[in-house]
Amino acid sequence: MDAEPTPTQVDITFKNYRCFPDSRPARISLRNGLTALVGVNNSGKSSLLKFFYEFRSLFQMLSAPTGNLTNALEGERQGFSLGPSVFDKEEVFCNLNGRDLQLELRLVPGKGGGVPLALPALSSMVITVPRGTDTWVAELRVGGKPIEVGRGLGYSGTELLVGGESVADLAGLFHVCKALGQTLYVGPFRNAINIGVNEDYFDIQVGQAFIKQWRQLKTGKVKRHNEAAYRLTEDIKGIFRFGDLEINPSPDDTTLQVFVNGRSYKLPELGSGMTQFIVVLANAAVRQPSYILIDEPELNLHPSLQLDFLTTLASYAREGIIFGTHSIGLARAAADRVYSLRSVAEGESEVSELEQTARLSEFLGELSFSGYRELGFNKVLLVEGVTDVKTVQQFLRLHKKDHQIVILPAGGSQMIVEGREAELEEIKRISDSVCALIDSEREGPDAVLDPPRASFVEACAKAKISCHVLQRRAIENYLSDEAVKRVKGSKYRALEPYESLKDVSPAWSKAENWRIAREMTLDDLNGTDLGEFIASV
Repeated sequence: MDAEPTPTQVDITFKNYRCFPDSRPARISLRNGLTALVGVNNSGKSSLLKFFYEFRSLFQMLSAPTGNLTNALEGERQGFSLGPSVFDKEEVFCNLNGRDLQLELRLVPGKGGGVPLALPALSSMVITVPRGTDTWVAELRVGGKPIEVGRGLGYSGTELLVGGESVADLAGLFHVCKALGQTLYVGPFRNAINIGVNEDYFDIQVGQAFIKQWRQLKTGKVKRHNEAAYRLTEDIKGIFRFGDLEINPSPDDTTLQVFVNGRSYKLPELGSGMTQFIVVLANAAVRQPSYILIDEPELNLHPSLQLDFLTTLASYAREGIIFGTHSIGLARAAADRVYSLRSVAEGESEVSELEQTARLSEFLGELSFSGYRELGFNKVLLVEGVTDVKTVQQFLRLHKKDHQIVILPAGGSQMIVEGREAELEEIKRISDSVCALIDSEREGPDAVLDPPRASFVEACAKAKISCHVLQRRAIENYLSDEAVKRVKGSKYRALEPYESLKDVSPAWSKAENWRIAREMTLDDLNGTDLGEFIASV
């Protein structure tokens, strides 16, 4: 089956929601891939994450052309249901002022076949939730100006009609809101055993209710669920390095019986980390959400499993993951976008994009590499950018080396330049086992490296850091045709060795490279310089 077009992307601004007053609104961009919210306790990251859970029913109302939107545009309040975790409507409003909650969705057409918007293009929608209510009104803007709605509203397909005249195509808006209405929220406590028989914990089934769900998933009549249970088991087997794994519900549905390499264990014997993998992945497999929202994914997990958990979980989400974490190291290693949150006053928080640093020693300091070394990591591998971290992790997993090597992004073109000897020497002082992998960006087999890349290779040599320059143009030029088609569909194809991804049609995003790499085998890499490098590190 061919993949669906890339959806329209959206920039979201929150005003007067919990700890984000209109004087300091929260702004984040939702794109395909992984988005991290990093901050200390009570910095607002959990509140921001939970917004999408609490207001999900509102997005569901906006996922198709209905009278709810046209009535709201005409100023008639529309009701919606706040999430079941909200006991008092007032609690979702900022307590630093008495003003209404406001949400703005600014649409950004996606690349590579995104949902088209007719001219004049819809630029944004502003939703206002009056103070102390669970109702809303809306305003649509084209070119930054509000649409006049005084002549009566209607639809022709996804086009909005005003007085019978088409003013904008809302396909992108409906697509975005449909995705936001199909999220899965996973709170910070995840235990398959110690919760009541029939309770849910936010969006996931836990306790004995989960055990019954697993029985249905594995042995029920729905083949898709049976296959999801098999895939989940294979994923966990690979991550934990088990030769054989089988997960069965106990006869009384009070626990899971797990066979590991032929030996029988009850789930409590295997610990909370294994429990988390099974519970969260199984719920994601059943729901098949657009976005997975997860708070503190690092909980209960050894550092060597945290990135594995996130990338495996992301493979069950159609669009991506938004996660809140205390670990800036995990955020930088896993996420395509990172936002920092900090408390600036009591009840008031601030959101900003995490500034990228070119000092790689700071990356290692934040990751506490010395501590990682004590836990079994023995090497640092520098890769070119954030998207390469998750891609190379999949290749290392094929050689069972992903739990031994810390992969760090070098900052792309900001780092792959001359004059970086000082940063490389600092890394050598922290660990003497460092290597690097960079793209060649060659346009042909006989092309020479551009001067900045050649200078970076020389700097690595002076620091006695082994730097491998890919023979082909970039890491995506090693992705096999079979893997590309399996993930993206039959309309897509693998790149030629020196072909640029941006020149291919249809093209995929570099942020999707890791999903394709996840479908590859050792045979796909064998015989290539990349395969030889991965085998040697």
